[in-house]
Amino acid sequence: MKVQKKLVAVCAALTALPALAVDTVTPQPVLTDSETVNTGASRDDGKIRLFNDLVTVDGELRVRGDKIIDPEPDRTDAHFNANVWLRVKPLKEKDWEIVTQLEPQINLKTGKFNGDQDVPMNKLYLEGTVYDKVKARVGKYGAFSSYGRVFDNEVTGGELFFDYRMPVKVAAGRLTKHLNDNPFGIEVRREKFAYAQASVPVSENANVGATVAYVDDIKRRNGGAKGGVFGELGADAKFGDFRTMLAVSKSNIKEHTDSGKKIANEGVLTQVRYKQADWSVRNSWDVYANYRRVGFLSGVSSVEDYSKNVQGFQLGANWIPYKNFKVGAFYLTGKEVTPTAGNDKRDVNVVRGQVEYKF
Repeated sequence: MKVQKKLVAVCAALTALPALAVDTVTPQPVLTDSETVNTGASRDDGKIRLFNDLVTVDGELRVRGDKIIDPEPDRTDAHFNANVWLRVKPLKEKDWEIVTQLEPQINLKTGKFNGDQDVPMNKLYLEGTVYDKVKARVGKYGAFSSYGRVFDNEVTGGELFFDYRMPVKVAAGRLTKHLNDNPFGIEVRREKFAYAQASVPVSENANVGATVAYVDDIKRRNGGAKGGVFGELGADAKFGDFRTMLAVSKSNIKEHTDSGKKIANEGVLTQVRYKQADWSVRNSWDVYANYRRVGFLSGVSSVEDYSKNVQGFQLGANWIPYKNFKVGAFYLTGKEVTPTAGNDKRDVNVVRGQVEYKF
């Protein structure tokens, strides 16, 4: 218990340092982020290689502390995460790989593992090149829409990625999810989905991306089920040391709370980042600011920290004190988009501190 308290104290102390940061999703050209797109190749050169490169291992270790001031005063969360990727390459002359991800999480306040499984296997899939620049992935993998406003969650299915001048991805399968973790019971249970997304390079440093998705038999508040359509449109650009992005999303799902208020089905997130904290460059850093207004029904699972049912601003930064180490903090302030307790929109104020190691 003393060790847990010390780890929580370390995380809380990080939030008081002005130049530290947390790793949030950096705006990237759609379909080109190696962590969210099947490339059929190694993510980087820093992984552990075994059995003459037959097996490779890499990942991250993370200690994180959150101080949730609102809407739940005096609540502190602290967790340890291990994110381990194992890749098996059965054919040396081909780029096909069997990939699995293990992601255990320990609650440092209780000392217990989170979830039903101590060491959950979040992903297990096969990926590689089918022909020329056409790649495939099949199994349980992480679906990610153009800018993470519609999809950012594990699904079971398959996808094709056409990696040409205008990258295009199509996918189909099934998923299980409360839409953006909403408390109203609007969800899918092992239902079918399909999506298509594309990127248009406007210039060397700018892109426009779009995703359209269909999810079958979404459970509604009246006890019925009906399919829904989700759309996402965004753009990203780089200007010197500045990176910026803007993405909007919307669905055709129309639902209301018990008091008759509309459950928001649209969302927007825009961000500006200065510099870039590079894992391999000691003392590299960045600072960022973003604005978001993300409705529960604007996507299946929206990426970015606390960007579900929040309208507000986030300020943060990242710093690399040593190669493969990252420390950080952010502050998020705003209000609920749709009230979840009564008719009034509650305040949202969250502070986070975090330390990560990449291997």
